[in-house]
Amino acid sequence: MKGRPSFHERAEIVARVVTCGGLTLEGTSVSTLETCVAVRELNLCFDIGKGPRYAAGMDHVLLTHAHQDHAVGIALHIATRKLLDLPPPVIYLPEVIVEDMRNLISAWERLERRKTRYTLVGVRPGVRYDMRKGLFFRAFPTEHSLPSTGFQVFEERKKLKPEYIGLDGPAIVELKKRGVEITDPVEIAVVTFIGDSTITPLDRFPEMLKSQVVIMECTFLAPEDRPMAKKKRHTHLADIIERADMFGCEHLVLSHFSTRYTREDVNRELAAALPESLKAKTKILY
Repeated sequence: MKGRPSFHERAEIVARVVTCGGLTLEGTSVSTLETCVAVRELNLCFDIGKGPRYAAGMDHVLLTHAHQDHAVGIALHIATRKLLDLPPPVIYLPEVIVEDMRNLISAWERLERRKTRYTLVGVRPGVRYDMRKGLFFRAFPTEHSLPSTGFQVFEERKKLKPEYIGLDGPAIVELKKRGVEITDPVEIAVVTFIGDSTITPLDRFPEMLKSQVVIMECTFLAPEDRPMAKKKRHTHLADIIERADMFGCEHLVLSHFSTRYTREDVNRELAAALPESLKAKTKILY
């Protein structure tokens, strides 16, 4: 690609808003600079970047890994919520980095001569974590240069059991009075956030691509940058194109593009390279 911008030319980034699948995604995700994506309908944000104001209202932080562009704002997020008289946040992160993160937050508490309130929850792959009634997530391992994890968020709804379909209202009420369980729980995969990773987790856990919305990195685009993607343990556009048939999601949001590309570069490369099956469902957060 010609005319690549310098790092300093890309250092000023602006939060974007992307709407899809009934969700409002507000945030930014630029490699090396900052990643934080707030989902107001779910009261959570994926990663916390530099602790931006738009994420302050989110009660839950799902932190994929500890690189500074994804995690450096964690102490500021906690302090900002205290300033705004909001409840202490709950921060979910890979189990192996919990103590290091606690030590980091404690260091800021000592520097600022104040105590803060928060909850750190170390997550393990495959375990269910409830955030509120009817909303939970499961983590899955990703493949990056640091311990990392991705998240698949579900809504749990009630579905009438087959044997009771067709009953009128009074009959349903009578069954409930008798204590009969007339519904089964149904899990709806709402959104998957993969975070920084190679493409490998898609091959290992294809079910995460069945969420209504999938948010994933696409750090490198140019053919000559594919070796760099492998070296840095990131995803290349070609990796996604090779797996186009796997994407059962309604919406695909690509993010975390390298600072070597402008927004115009990204739009041009995706328009030229994506197959129609993906092009119709793809948006960018850049």
